[in-house]
Amino acid sequence: MEGRIKLADVAAVLRDMREAGIIGDYAVGGASAVAFYSEPLATKDLDIFFLFDPPQTGAILSHEPIYKYCRERGYTYDHEFISIGGWLVQFVEASHDMLWRDALANALTFSFDGQDLKVLPPEHLAAMWAVVARPKDILKIQHFADNDVINEEKLRQVLIKFDRVDAWKKIQGGLPDELRF
Repeated sequence: MEGRIKLADVAAVLRDMREAGIIGDYAVGGASAVAFYSEPLATKDLDIFFLFDPPQTGAILSHEPIYKYCRERGYTYDHEFISIGGWLVQFVEASHDMLWRDALANALTFSFDGQDLKVLPPEHLAAMWAVVARPKDILKIQHFADNDVINEEKLRQVLIKFDRVDAWKKIQGGLPDELRF
């Protein structure tokens, strides 16, 4: 169907970027990831958390290899958003935070139209959102709690392992008792 938004197109591009050595490990994160685990929430873009492979060694990371790849294949972009398959895709480099790296290492795989797409685990997403703690991030955590998406023990382990318990305690007021630590 013409004009249809295709997540499988994004998955194919990500696979090709990885095979071409543009990016290493990657997974969907942010509000877009919510749709893989429960009812979707409104968002303007698809966040792709990724690692460069090989890692960049400069003091400032450059997304230029990604933009060059996309320009050569005719994808349009505006600032940090690249239009792929009807999605506005934002690439978020994840090497600077051990929680994010662990989330990538433990990502779950979903399939769409014959294409696999990795998605950050809900417990890691909740921990990431708790650190940022914007109202919309807290709503995403509450949405996961309302839909029984989060495994309490896995969440507890993630929070402890990455020293995010204090951040969690600051946002847990509106959450069910089983998610209060």
